[in-house]
Amino acid sequence: MFKQYPKYKFVLAGCDYALLLTAWSAAIFIRFYDVPWIDLLSRPLVRTQGALILVYSVIWIVIFQHFSLYKLDYFMSFGTQLFAIAKSLLYGIIGLVLITFVFKRLDFVESRLVLALFFSISVVAIMAFRTLVFRPLFAIASQKKLIRRKVLIVGRDRTAKMVAAQIDIDDRHGFDVVGFVNDDIEIGERVFEDLINIGNLTELNDLVKRFEINEIIIAESDVTHAHLLDIIDKAQATNANVRLVSELYNIIPEKVLLEKYLGVPIVKMPQNYDNALFSVYKRLFDVAVTVVGLVVLAVPLAVIALLIKLTSKGPVFYNHTRIGKDCKPFEFYKFRTMEAGTDDTAHREFVSDLIAAKYTGQDVKKITDDPRVTTLGRILRKTSLDELPQLFNVLKGEMSLVGPRPCMPYELELYQEWHRRRLSVIPGCTGLWQVAGRSAVDFNDMVILDLFYIDNMSPLFDLSIIFRTLPVMLLAKGGH
Repeated sequence: MFKQYPKYKFVLAGCDYALLLTAWSAAIFIRFYDVPWIDLLSRPLVRTQGALILVYSVIWIVIFQHFSLYKLDYFMSFGTQLFAIAKSLLYGIIGLVLITFVFKRLDFVESRLVLALFFSISVVAIMAFRTLVFRPLFAIASQKKLIRRKVLIVGRDRTAKMVAAQIDIDDRHGFDVVGFVNDDIEIGERVFEDLINIGNLTELNDLVKRFEINEIIIAESDVTHAHLLDIIDKAQATNANVRLVSELYNIIPEKVLLEKYLGVPIVKMPQNYDNALFSVYKRLFDVAVTVVGLVVLAVPLAVIALLIKLTSKGPVFYNHTRIGKDCKPFEFYKFRTMEAGTDDTAHREFVSDLIAAKYTGQDVKKITDDPRVTTLGRILRKTSLDELPQLFNVLKGEMSLVGPRPCMPYELELYQEWHRRRLSVIPGCTGLWQVAGRSAVDFNDMVILDLFYIDNMSPLFDLSIIFRTLPVMLLAKGGH
């Protein structure tokens, strides 16, 4: 799993860890400078605090990774990197403060002066090391070919040539383009300057082994979604890191797992790992958060149910068959937001046009001003409070907190083959499309966001989506 990360990222992470421990030592020494070392080391829970600092510094490295501090464009920058370091340290300090509320007598960790000194020393030390030591050494090693990552570009159009040109212009990043791969031109034909087409897609795995390729950059825009996904599958079947530059993936939010190589925005497409441990974690996390959520939301749920009953005739809940993982149907729960007994013909026609790309309205991709929706229903939909009963679907294991939204049976009938890939995982209450554009995202873009999530599922990614969903709900952005 860790082979997909370049060795220099582990070196940088190790240096960050050492600097964090150094900052802790300096902060404690400055704060307790007038206390003899023997007395300091004989204080209660010294070993416990030492172990906490050692372990928590590892967690800080994970936070650094979450805030992209090991991405090439971040550690080669200044302002962006400085802000990310400060933000990462502040998030970690908040966690430490919460720990001190639970565990008492942690003299070193709970001291406000120690925390302030640690933050200041860490920011200065880490930023100085990265800017004045690591970055120049990395640039020199790249130019001397000591750090050399062989790159294969899939494509031949303007996007592919732009990537090749950018890599050729700047040699500080250690990239060496071996050639291009494309099915539309002859092997050996020149594509850009002295770079040629060295093979076709069916040979991709063999080419990676033969030329010892480290990175595959897929730079295709003038292709269909289905063909692009087929290329991604072939690339992910190799041992090389896979990255994507394509206008078809422009819907991916800039803050979500994007990296810039030489100013070119690139989406990372990791190898497909069947991670059973993550599946177990995801289920345990879903159950724990859902149980807590249902307890906390018990009163609001009861109030909403009462209001629905008082303001319109019909049941409180709307039950409907949806399609889950591997096309298995299940009973889906929502608060009722429409008048009872309404016909779904309008929605069927809308979905048919939307999936077939016939919709010609404005940015909003949901039916607006629907007369079937009640006054209370409009408020519930705008804030997504009508979705809260899906927590019971999560408890039953039919849904997860994060994942692609479940489709209706008549939607599934209209899916193209590549659309069905979004059904390979358990559907979720929220997903990447909610935080990326919500109702303003068209159908193909929604599927792209779902597939991107499936390829990049991780505990931190799930937490990021959940935290970014809350302000979207509270501010009622994009709901209809």
